[in-house]
Amino acid sequence: MPEARISWRGVTMNKRTVAMVEAAEQLYHSKFAILQGSYNAGGVEASAGTHDGGGAVDVDVRTKSAAQRVAVVKALREVGFAAWLRTPAQGNWPYHVHAIAVGDKELSRGAAVQVAEYHRKLNGLANRGQDDGPAGYYGMTWELYLKAHPPKVPVPDSTISLAAMAYARTHDAMTGVWGADRARVIAWAAHPRVGAITKAETVPAAGVPWHLHFQRVIREIQTHFRLEVTGIFNSAVAGEMKRYGYTIVA
Repeated sequence: MPEARISWRGVTMNKRTVAMVEAAEQLYHSKFAILQGSYNAGGVEASAGTHDGGGAVDVDVRTKSAAQRVAVVKALREVGFAAWLRTPAQGNWPYHVHAIAVGDKELSRGAAVQVAEYHRKLNGLANRGQDDGPAGYYGMTWELYLKAHPPKVPVPDSTISLAAMAYARTHDAMTGVWGADRARVIAWAAHPRVGAITKAETVPAAGVPWHLHFQRVIREIQTHFRLEVTGIFNSAVAGEMKRYGYTIVA
């Protein structure tokens, strides 16, 4: 399935590419100035069609020092881009970092060729010169980066009441603190780092009472963590939540 395209900082890119750029910015500790995005067919002749599809981005580094330019390339490579510093000596363009997201499903033909050249440790230019960027990231992809750096589970309030969990098993209407506890358990179960249920399963299907839905969610959690499947929020489920930083109270 194609990646969803969005308008971001004045350019068009897909969500995967934007997430990769934002992760690279965190490594670099500063935002990038974007010169060119993706899906820009015919936009910049010097790009030779590499920006016609998805996964392509150019970062402006004209005002940066030599060390900063290398640091931008490195940050982009660390998260799964085939990235190179482009200089005025190489072509009719200003100093910029040209990056192609490895594994993007909508790469243009030219961009796909550049990724293949990157894996051969070449510079991605017509002269097929040796790669001149930071080595050691040729096998990196966004998926591998995410596996090594999973997003943290947000737990602004990490307290779960056992009394609230018992109440949720037999009652539908829950407000206040107890209602928040039930919502917190369901959100935790659906978090990508847990993955016991999908985002669509955070609310009951049409006609299903909340208490039955909550029992089903607990069964899914127990199945996911290979616990005894009871549909009851018990000490075993509480133990799994504690591993994620939650506090369980009476």
